[in-house]
Formats: sequence, structure tokens, C-alpha cells
Amino acid sequence: MIDTTQLLILGAVVALGYFMFNGSRHDPREPPFVTSGIPILGHMFGMLWHGVGHWGNQAKKHPEQPIISLDMLFTKFYVITSPDLMQAVQRNSKTLSFEPLLLFSAKNISGISNPKTLDLLKETDAGGQGLGPKIMHAMTPTLVGKPLDLMNIHMIRLIQPFIEKLGDSSTFDLYEWCKDATTAASTEATYGPMNPYKDKAVQDAWWDFETGLGALIANTLPWLTARKPWKGRQKVADAILKYSQEGGQKEGSKLTAVRLQFAMEGGLTLEEYSQLEVGMLIAFVSNTVPAMFWCLFDLYYRPELLDELRKEIEANAISVTVDGMHSIDLTAIREHCPLLLSTFQEILRTRSNSSPTRVVTKDTLLADKYLLKAGNTVSMPSIPMAQRKEVWGDTSKAFDERRFMNSGEKDYSRRAGGFLTFGLSPTICPGRHFASSEILLLVAMVILRYDIVPVGGVWKEPTKDTTSMVSIMGPVKGKFPVNASPRKEYAGVKWGFHVEEGKGQFPLIIG
Repeated sequence: MIDTTQLLILGAVVALGYFMFNGSRHDPREPPFVTSGIPILGHMFGMLWHGVGHWGNQAKKHPEQPIISLDMLFTKFYVITSPDLMQAVQRNSKTLSFEPLLLFSAKNISGISNPKTLDLLKETDAGGQGLGPKIMHAMTPTLVGKPLDLMNIHMIRLIQPFIEKLGDSSTFDLYEWCKDATTAASTEATYGPMNPYKDKAVQDAWWDFETGLGALIANTLPWLTARKPWKGRQKVADAILKYSQEGGQKEGSKLTAVRLQFAMEGGLTLEEYSQLEVGMLIAFVSNTVPAMFWCLFDLYYRPELLDELRKEIEANAISVTVDGMHSIDLTAIREHCPLLLSTFQEILRTRSNSSPTRVVTKDTLLADKYLLKAGNTVSMPSIPMAQRKEVWGDTSKAFDERRFMNSGEKDYSRRAGGFLTFGLSPTICPGRHFASSEILLLVAMVILRYDIVPVGGVWKEPTKDTTSMVSIMGPVKGKFPVNASPRKEYAGVKWGFHVEEGKGQFPLIIG
């Protein structure tokens, strides 16, 4: 929630914008215009209070409309909930593009303001040098195949100590435990032994940055209106700069090396690269942490499903050496634990609040019916899609752990069209396989080895923080205290993990 000073400044800015730019701005050929309960500022405040969930909330109020327009004063958001119109967006990918958002991220999230640098980063279709998209595309090969497997191996080694200590703990906060384990494993797997996030002060500064993005992203006097995340961003950028100056990337992942290489060859300074790199961690922890928590919550909440999954993992994904060491095999989880993989995707389907976004770079007539005007934004919230019967059938609102198992080609197409957790083709999250490996390995080990019970004995869903601008998986607001105890079946057993090189990708459904 933003404070009074921020509200006053924001109010003054948007009110001025309203009287300068508003008026006959809505073309009758555009999608139907939807107003908010609060005049002028309603959708702005809705975005600040409900984060990315605001678009889905507005769409649910108008289920009869496949697309609506929301006036954000300086721009408009076209909100789509129709599978057919989503496919029309994909067919118009040249004029409904993700790439301009990379420049927005550099300016409003990373804080880069040098016009020459922004011109380097801007996409070529808009007259820039296209460095932002080049860096993004260069990342993709580093998150599949051997580079992915090497990251998985490091991640497993780093996350295992957190699992080992779980049974020794007194009452602890399960969400905070997921955050600590994910942050430690993800950052060191990415940055290597000189990982700048080993410093707890740097970690805390990054979370100040991430949780304060709602105010920071407005980029209106951020040193005043968003001072805490602004200072956090600078502290992390300084730590990454030191890491790079000392050659930390030489022992880091291929991902880190490639990002630095392309940034330097493209003309950025090391200071500017460090600023850009602050936002990189959003991709690795902002959604992985809550996804990990909700996977554990939803499985322990359903004891019959939990028991079935334990048996599937025991039968198909555990190998035992002659000295009694039990190892969980990541490849076997992916290839021989279909119920676990299906359950994981169903949790993402029902929990995700994603909203794939595109910028209208040129006036576009969508599906020969709706005019989308250049300079505005298209948003496709997942929650309305997850509840559509034509996408998911009569069980669209139910939790079905077998929804993603053994379906025919027709059903597969139907599901893929409405599964937006990882984005909408052609722009799909490149880190989805790494995040899935991290979550499924941890979840498999935890549910096999431990019984977890909330304080009070009841698995009651905690309150979510709906203000996040980047987390689509519902971060928890407050604490969720639990107790963990080792299962008697595996008393005294030593555990390990196994990763088979070259097979790190999961058969995940994508939109």
C-alpha cells in the first residue's frame, strides 16, 4: 500500500494528465469502455491495490464481453478473456509485441535514464539498436540442455541443506522457509561461489525493491515517493557491480556470462549492466517462492492425494545404493511421475494470476472487429480463462489433479490455449524448466521425508498479498507457522538427488 505522500503526488500527476489528455479519446471501434467506481483515478488505484490481478477483476465483472477497454489516463489497457481473441493476438505478433516492455522495464524497474543507453536497448522496429531483445533472446539457450542441467546440479546441492534441517526445526514460518531456500539456491546456481546475494543485507535490500515495485514502477520522483525500494535497488546494483568487477561471473552460470557478454558488446557500461541485473532475480524467485509454498500447501491440504503422490515417487523416482543411500531422480520425476507433474500444473492453473501483456505498436484491427490503437497495452488475465467451460470443460472451476494426464490431441489443444502461467506464445518464460525442477525436487523430497502440520492443526488458506506487480502466484501476507516431523518410514536414511545430463526440460503445457 502506498503512503499519503505518494497518493498526493500520484493524484496531482494523473489529475493533470486527465485534464490535458482526456476527452474524446475513445474511438467507437475500440473494445467497450469500462469505468471504475472511483472517477478518473479508479483503474490507477486498482492497479496499485490489486497489482496484476486488477485486470482479471475487471474482466470478471463483465463476463459477457470477450474484450474491454480500461482508461489509465495516459494509456489504455485492452483486457482479453476470449480464447479466439488470444489466438488473434498471436497472429498479430508483429504489431502486438512484448519487446517494448523490455524498454519499460529498463526505465521503470531498473532505473536506467541515460537517453543514449535507452536508445541502445530500444527495439529496432521503434528506431533503437535492439539490445534489450538481443539479451533476452541470448538467454534462452542457456536455460535448456547442458547449461540448465549444470544449474540444476548446483541448485540441488544448495537446497538440500534446507531440507535436511527441516525436521530439526521448532515452529517455523513455512513461507519464509520457501523464500530462504529458493533465494539461496537460485542465486548461487546463477551467480556461482561469489554470489552477491550471499550477503543477507543484499537479500533484504532486494526484497525491499521487489515488494515496493508498485510505487517504484510509476517512476515519479522515486527517491521521494518510493524511497525504500529505490534505496534497495541501488544497494543490490552496487553489490552486482562489485561482483562483476571482481570476475564473479567467471565461476557463475552460462546464463550470467551471456547476459554480461551481450551487455558489454552492445555498448552498456558495467554500472548499467548491474542496474539491469537487479531485475533479473524477479524471474527466479518472485513466482518460484509462492509457487513452492502453494504446492506444499495444496498437497498437505489433500491427504489422500498426498499419500498417492508419495507412493508414485517411491515406486518410480527413488534409487537405493548398496550402502542404503536413497536418491530422488529428477529425470524419473519428469518421465515416470505423471500424477505429480499433472498436479503441479493444476496447482499453477488454479493459483496463477498471470496476465500476458503486449504493446500495440501499430493500429490493429483484431479479429476484423476490434480496433486496438497504437501506444496502448493488451492484457490477457489467466483467472477468467481458467474458469471458462469452453476451455476446460464442466470441471473448469474444480481442482482436478489428473487434468493434465493421458489426454488426446483434441483435449491437449484445448488445454494449451488457456494455460497462461508461463506466458503466451511466442513469448514464453525461458526459465520455466529451471523453476519447475527446483519446485518439484524440493516438493518430492519434503513430502516423502516429512509430515507437516500448521500450528492449530488446520490447513487454512492464508491471506495473499494482492499488491504485487510482478508475482503472479499469490505471495503470502504475514506468517504461516508450521511444525515438521520426520516420517518414521525413513528414519535414519541418508538422502541425495540425481540429475541426468541433457534431460532437464519438462513437458509443460504452454499457452
